[in-house]
Amino acid sequence: MLKLYGFAVSDYFNMVKHALLEKGVAFEEITVFPDQTPEYLAKSPMGKVPCIETEQGFLCETTVILDYLEAAYPEKPLLPADIWQQAKVRELVKVSELYIELAARRLLPALLAGAPVADSVQAEVREVLEKGLRAVNALASFSPFVCGEQQTLADIVLRYSLGVAKLAAGSVLKWDLLEGNSELKAWDERMAQNPICQQLDADMQAQFDAFLKKVNAK
Repeated sequence: MLKLYGFAVSDYFNMVKHALLEKGVAFEEITVFPDQTPEYLAKSPMGKVPCIETEQGFLCETTVILDYLEAAYPEKPLLPADIWQQAKVRELVKVSELYIELAARRLLPALLAGAPVADSVQAEVREVLEKGLRAVNALASFSPFVCGEQQTLADIVLRYSLGVAKLAAGSVLKWDLLEGNSELKAWDERMAQNPICQQLDADMQAQFDAFLKKVNAK
């Protein structure tokens, strides 16, 4: 059986877990945190989460894992059949990752551990997030999903990227990321009603306090 390594507070872990659940793939969940021990580096060479273990070996990096799952378990696809539309889904995935999730990640030390963030960094992060949101709105159709009538990997990656960005922007920048962004806000609210999203959100909340203690114990 496929094994998924990671922890419930990680947005990248949740992207992969959500895809597995949507596709109905049986898997064993193994809770681990980012780790630089030789044992874990043998699984994930950068020591990051998530990674998966298959019959062929280990695989890391979220978008690589998502592409592997799509190819290995095609019965319930999360990509369109048309190659152009596949590329458009991956375009939104990349925009979500680079200009929403990674931009917000610069604020996580402040969000999780109360570390100071320079005004210049806050301004840079806000600028990138604003551009990222504009790009998402330019690319998404919201009809009702971001790439059309069917849920795709773009919805999954954007949902969890936006989740961490909303938390970080609200806590550190005192900025409601979705204010004045009615279509994206409505989509986000629809996604929040997805039973898988609700399950993963509950798992995250259940683990959050223990995760904060682990972060602040370092």
